[in-house]
Amino acid sequence: MELLIDGDVIVYRIGFATQHKDEDGEVVADPLAYALHSVKVYINGMIKKTKASKSRLFLTGKGNFRSTVDSEYKANRKGTAKPIHYQAIRDYMVKHLGAEMVEGMEADDALALNQTSDTMIATIDKDLLMVAGEHYNFNTGEFKTITQEEGTHWFYMQMLMGDKVDNIIGIKGIGKVKAAKILLESEDWDAAVESRYKDYFGDGWYQRMVQNTQLLWMLQKDVKMPMDIRGGL
Repeated sequence: MELLIDGDVIVYRIGFATQHKDEDGEVVADPLAYALHSVKVYINGMIKKTKASKSRLFLTGKGNFRSTVDSEYKANRKGTAKPIHYQAIRDYMVKHLGAEMVEGMEADDALALNQTSDTMIATIDKDLLMVAGEHYNFNTGEFKTITQEEGTHWFYMQMLMGDKVDNIIGIKGIGKVKAAKILLESEDWDAAVESRYKDYFGDGWYQRMVQNTQLLWMLQKDVKMPMDIRGGL
């Protein structure tokens, strides 16, 4: 089994874990060698825990098609401080751990696109839960098998809820519990989403709905985005 690892998350987790504030409140990083060693130990531990025979490590590079879909995509993260060793960790991953730099999309998409019956996605990102197959959450240590139906269900859940982390606007007042209830009570999930977009977004409902499908759907090999939006106007 091949482990598909979300390198972006590890950069931040190890980066922030290897820095602290001094007595004056200034952020001070631990020695770089310690941070890089921690990255190696963390990834090796993950491979051992999952019993993977091989692995691929992915990092997000230049360009992201979602930013052309919506200029406000992840705009809420602008100005957020990165770990001091951010770039050094990324460089180390590429040079010494064989990390693959993903261009034009996100590392998440590369994980989804490369998922097969003989791979396992390793991440803490909930967006990947719409991808069928084996999953490993390296924060909780939880293993999970996602069916195609479960993955599709999660996509529709996010269409209703939006995603505050990525600045994707959903329908106000609809959280995880209410979204699940709406889908449970509907035989047509497309219609359920469409009717609520019409009510909430008014004249701009169709544009927003199409935009959100493009922002939320994780690209997957041989799997089409499940929502039928061709006859929306």
